[in-house]
Amino acid sequence: MTHSTCDALAAARTPPYRATEPRTEDRPLRHNPTISTLIAIVSAVAATILPTAITAAEPRTEARSKALSDVVRCRQIQDTTARLACFDASVAVLDSAEQRRDVVVVDSQQVRQARRSLFGIGVPSLSIFSGSPEIDSIDTTVTDAQVDGAGRWTVRMADGARWAQTDDNVLGRSPRAGDKVRIKRAALGSFQMIIGGQPGVKARRLN
Repeated sequence: MTHSTCDALAAARTPPYRATEPRTEDRPLRHNPTISTLIAIVSAVAATILPTAITAAEPRTEARSKALSDVVRCRQIQDTTARLACFDASVAVLDSAEQRRDVVVVDSQQVRQARRSLFGIGVPSLSIFSGSPEIDSIDTTVTDAQVDGAGRWTVRMADGARWAQTDDNVLGRSPRAGDKVRIKRAALGSFQMIIGGQPGVKARRLN
């Protein structure tokens, strides 16, 4: 067999080069606004529902929202096109639910703010508060103060919370608008209110 014959046979066995599109799984994904929305929503919800402080010793007791579960389930789909279609559909449902307030998305900062606003009242037993640190004290300012016939003060704070003195200690100076206030936890579930740097008095929250 001559060299020319071998070359001809090799050429016949080799398929002609054809420029083809890269496989779907090898093709870089283009920016998809829906996926960006998904990342933002899932990140925020995950920060709330699965805070980093939760450990295996605190098992989940509440079921996930179906709208969120449907989004997460899309990750299990192997086919890229089908997975993106699943994300598009499920994120649209989750977004609509959030706009209707059927699903409330909060981040860790909002959870801390909620804890602060409930200081002195007690935090409800909800999964969004699981693992978030307790607040031992708050700092605020006086907006209004009134004294009753027994000499006990009721003080309204800048955040709208009203705190009433429960002991008979006498304040050396009447509280005034703008005074700095620190309220902190004390023994046996009580609270101490320190107004304008004066000695603290026991207090309880009214609203």
